[in-house]
Amino acid sequence: MVSFTQLRSASFESLDHAGDTWTGLSGHLEHLAGQVRSGVLHPLTGGSGGPYAQPSDSRPWTGAAADEATREIGFLADELAAFHFEALAVSAALHRAGRSFAEARKKLLRAIGDAEALGATVAADGSVTLPALSREERNDPETVAYQKRKWDEVQQYVQVMTAAVTAATEADGAVAAALRALDPEEVDPATHPGGLGNARGDLETAAGMPSNPGDLKAWWAALDPAVRAGLLASDSPKLVGAGILGPTDYEWSKADEGAGPWKVREPGLHEQNVRATALALVAGGSLVGYPDASVNMAHYLDGTGTPLTVDVDRMLGDDAGFKADAGVQLAANTAQWRQAALDAFEKSGGAPVSVPVESPVAHRTFGDRNWYLAVGSHPYLTSGVVTAVPGPDGKPRVSLQYQVNVWDRYNWDPGKSTPIAGTVVTDADMASLHRTGLAKEYDIVGRTRPVTVRLDDGEGGPVSGTDFQGAGGPRGARP
Repeated sequence: MVSFTQLRSASFESLDHAGDTWTGLSGHLEHLAGQVRSGVLHPLTGGSGGPYAQPSDSRPWTGAAADEATREIGFLADELAAFHFEALAVSAALHRAGRSFAEARKKLLRAIGDAEALGATVAADGSVTLPALSREERNDPETVAYQKRKWDEVQQYVQVMTAAVTAATEADGAVAAALRALDPEEVDPATHPGGLGNARGDLETAAGMPSNPGDLKAWWAALDPAVRAGLLASDSPKLVGAGILGPTDYEWSKADEGAGPWKVREPGLHEQNVRATALALVAGGSLVGYPDASVNMAHYLDGTGTPLTVDVDRMLGDDAGFKADAGVQLAANTAQWRQAALDAFEKSGGAPVSVPVESPVAHRTFGDRNWYLAVGSHPYLTSGVVTAVPGPDGKPRVSLQYQVNVWDRYNWDPGKSTPIAGTVVTDADMASLHRTGLAKEYDIVGRTRPVTVRLDDGEGGPVSGTDFQGAGGPRGARP
């Protein structure tokens, strides 16, 4: 259990230092595993020897002894790989504890400062007192009332202090449990066929992926780069599906209030007629060949206000201007992202590393008529993860896994009008449906399917260009 005194006075830099040491060890283990496979196992089995093998024109060793040697050396390579993940698990647990302790201490010290600003004294054991009132002050009702209000406010900060100590104690218990769970015997492939998988599971447990999607962004951004790479190597589909390729810094929010509050008055005959006209546009031929505009308007008219997911891959395929803009955005950032991975790789001592990256947000308006009517203008940015791993020669190989993100708010701004299939739809009329509850504004979100590209050519230079696919897919899929 962490005490008030310990949390108030402790420094947690040693945890980060220890975590960095274990990260470095994991890199050495990864490197050794590569040496065993490339310099010993592959030449033994007649495969490409790699940089660690001695040149030889002799034929590969065969026979019972060769088979036994191949099996044992294979176990050794797998053991080194498993211990690489175990070392990362220790690093993840230590860094996670360090972050939790530091956050708890920050909250504790802030609450102590706030209490002291009110004149309270916070003792070493966490007890809090206010100066006693004099006899004269105790006979003054206003002074007594003020003292009570001040004491009540101090108690709020006492609650924060208590919560901080509790959080630190829980973090202490979590890291202890994570470290106790690491069992070298269970990750030994020679005695446990699933040893490598067990080691990967230990890393996932130690890293503590949050169950709440809203906490994922901060968790992913705070991880050590080597731990991120280990988690991606362990279960990339799970992480990508959870959304780790999204931006970690940018947070979209609607640009304005649109039509204002929802359902603030009862609809009249005019609003009923406007809604009937809009429904006819949706039902009478998908807005005359504009399928996504039809889907988006129908969702507005159904009045749920839930977010709608759009197909960004198809957007890029349908709108050449968007595809070109997204390509320019990607090309403008790849050199910087590649360098970020190389810097992290060097700092880790040659361990695989992954770094979250994102471009600055940009804004544009669709040229394609269907998407213009469906979305109009929108912000977008490219985000993902850049990874550096040691190649067979020990030098870093860099790749980027990315997606293009789109956001918008489906609303109607008074003062505008849009001709659709011979019918002029005014924004003021459409906005009135929101205010009368006959429709409801909603958020539009979307991202492309993940794309992976190398950021090295054969000589280690950056690769230019992109590979956006304008693939078809289900329209207007809702989360």
